[in-house]
Amino acid sequence: MVIESPIFFPFWSFSNSPLDYFLFALAGFWLFLFVTLQTNKRKISGYSPRLAWIRGGIYFTSGFVLSILTGVLPALVSKPIVTTEQISNLYWWLFTLTCVGVIYFAYFYLWPRGTLTHGRELHLPQVLFFGLFWGLGEGQVLLSAWAVTEKFISNIWMTALVTFLIVGTFKGLWQSQYWDIHVAPEHNIPEWNLKKVLLGHIPNLICTLSYLAVFGNALIFLLLQTAGLMYMTYRMRFPAWTDDRP
Repeated sequence: MVIESPIFFPFWSFSNSPLDYFLFALAGFWLFLFVTLQTNKRKISGYSPRLAWIRGGIYFTSGFVLSILTGVLPALVSKPIVTTEQISNLYWWLFTLTCVGVIYFAYFYLWPRGTLTHGRELHLPQVLFFGLFWGLGEGQVLLSAWAVTEKFISNIWMTALVTFLIVGTFKGLWQSQYWDIHVAPEHNIPEWNLKKVLLGHIPNLICTLSYLAVFGNALIFLLLQTAGLMYMTYRMRFPAWTDDRP
């Protein structure tokens, strides 16, 4: 069973709906965060938890904006998380559990083994809040890449392949050149970085994008990414907004 493409709705166009005004509110919030970042970063040198939260907020908000513009968010809220046919399909259950297993191995088992907290205090509510929106924001960035690709490529597996290449390239550059420098506190054990990529991030993308191609459960894809990122945030002991040390 392979679903018919496209999974997501057409590109956004103004229709005077609540979604339009939600988009405008997000754009205003993004602008507010951007101006706040530019104002505050002149006063702070080095890593700053406060700036990390602001930068994270800009990224998460960008994910929601992209999701609306590419037709992802309307599909997420309009389509059922799972169909009755899928519930009665043994292969759907096996593939879903496989994806859960891959996420568990990658982010609940492997990733923590190559991660240090450097004695940071755990602020559980703030950590879970940040992790939740990191997951929802980045998950929608990944789905937006699929949504754009499927509008130009009709073959579902070619869409999955091109999305994998786009997302893999983006995440590699984004993590190494920006996120792990300005947002995430120091946490990596360098000797584990390649293992995390080859045994964690890549299997995650291969498995979950294939799952999306076969069954089209975009919301489950989003929830899987969110679960992984929430746990990563917890295990690295992401600093609170008010922390004065990374």
